[in-house]
Amino acid sequence: MDVSAVAPFANIECPQCGEQTRVKLEFGPYTLLRRHAIGGMSMVFAALDNTLGREVALKILSENYSVNERRIAAFEEEARITASFSHPNVVRVLRTGRAFGRFYIAMEFVPGGHFEQQIRERGKIPEPEMLSLAIEVAHGLKAAHAAGLIHRDVKPGNILLDAKGHAKLVDFGLALVTHGGKATASELWATPYYVPPETVEGYPEDFRSDIYAFGATLYHALAGKPSCGEESMATEVLREAKRKVIPLSLRDPSISPETCRLVEKAMAHNPNARFNSYDELIASLTAVLKKLKNGRMEVVDTAAIRRAEKKRKERVVMIATGVSLVVLIILCGVALWWIKRPKPVKPVKPPPTVEARVMPPEADNSANIMKSYREARAAVAGKDFEKANGEFIMLFKNPAVQEPTRTLAGVEAVLAAYLNGRTTDARNQARETANHAKSLPQSTTRVSDHLISTLNKLNKYAPLPAPPAEAPLTDVSEMLAAMLAGLKNWEQGMPDPAAACFKAVVATKLPSDYRWAAIYQQLAADYLTDYQLLSGPLFSTTPTDKEGYETAIRELNEALKNLKTHTRAKFDVRAWQLDLAKKASLLDPDKSR
Repeated sequence: MDVSAVAPFANIECPQCGEQTRVKLEFGPYTLLRRHAIGGMSMVFAALDNTLGREVALKILSENYSVNERRIAAFEEEARITASFSHPNVVRVLRTGRAFGRFYIAMEFVPGGHFEQQIRERGKIPEPEMLSLAIEVAHGLKAAHAAGLIHRDVKPGNILLDAKGHAKLVDFGLALVTHGGKATASELWATPYYVPPETVEGYPEDFRSDIYAFGATLYHALAGKPSCGEESMATEVLREAKRKVIPLSLRDPSISPETCRLVEKAMAHNPNARFNSYDELIASLTAVLKKLKNGRMEVVDTAAIRRAEKKRKERVVMIATGVSLVVLIILCGVALWWIKRPKPVKPVKPPPTVEARVMPPEADNSANIMKSYREARAAVAGKDFEKANGEFIMLFKNPAVQEPTRTLAGVEAVLAAYLNGRTTDARNQARETANHAKSLPQSTTRVSDHLISTLNKLNKYAPLPAPPAEAPLTDVSEMLAAMLAGLKNWEQGMPDPAAACFKAVVATKLPSDYRWAAIYQQLAADYLTDYQLLSGPLFSTTPTDKEGYETAIRELNEALKNLKTHTRAKFDVRAWQLDLAKKASLLDPDKSR
């Protein structure tokens, strides 16, 4: 049987005898023993290290993402980030590699399962036990922060328990390099229950974002329910849900007031109201746990609370009933008086004269539409892509906007989302715009079939080709298609095909009535400038001594300041900085031990 296209550990049936067999058990230097967990982009197996004879956890990138250069780069980055520091409360990375065309990360095997299983099986975690584990998780997050990182996906499923019941933090796949400051992710990948408000809004994140997710994890474990019951990742829905979190003290009155206040502070909607450092968080957790163990906390009688609440409701019902009866009696008296009151004689008036009323003509909306379009494109020129995206979407959704202007507004909304680093929003808008364009009669729109085809291909993983260099473009639709292809390739970590597309955009000969499109030529030129930087010697040569590494890292800091674009380029520069810092530390015998 040819099993080359079959997934690792797959169970297949022999076409001759019908016997079922597991295939691809030998995965590089490891033997897959059993499937341990399945995530959004990868699978985790318990495996045997055939060289050292020990059990490891093998995280293998899923087939769909193994052909995606950007996801492979992110997977490699996760391995580099996790290996860049060591702490007892963080899972250790042992090695990385490829087998059967798939990238894998080998990590220490933690046998106790993840904390989400504990919550699922036990309902709630007792307060003293949870606080002890929370202190360990906080120490792991503090170590990551000291290494210049924020985890960005703190949740029960990413907290593992070892054989002795100690907590270990895992999965730095969404981590950002902040060097103690702030950073903005290029995509929103998070779990709705635990994602902090600033991430939903697209604002820069820092260690306080991890503290929010940490607090939401504590809330879930103690209450048995997430603080935010919303599973949608839609910004508007999540924004509202984050503002309406039920206080932990109301969700479960049996939890001590000190713990409730601690969780409330960690989950403050404003990052400035959260803990100012991990030391402050750990000190608060330790103090609350100590008080709890010494028995000095007030024990809450939940049965008494329920009885008191029942009596309060009964009193409210009695009062409301009495008030209703009084109001009813008053209303009946007023009605009786109204019926029996003397009726005044009304003088007869002549019929009113009928005046001719001329309705004002319906306001012409075209001026407002043109104003919105000018403001949207001015926002693009000023690199306020968030505002531009919102303006273009409103134009696209407005049925009063004529074609092809309405479809072009949808296309430019996709461009603005890409330029703002929001690739998921860009793909969703592309799908909506393409469906809209295809629903129109052929005579209604002058948008080219190639542009519509490009919109459809933005959701695929393969790179999009550039137009032939020997024939400069002259059609605006074709130029916009090339710009879309370039942005897609760039955000997927494929700079060479992206640069070819941007060159075609810059070389386009624009007709005189389409000069507005020149703003996209300027933006394409910005991407080409960053491309020259990222493909230059600073990124292609590795230093040989500590001084060389320090010089390169300083030059990368300067490169960050000079970037023309701030999505994928910033990510690549920071990733290279982290890689150089790790290699530099290996030259220092004290740090490498």
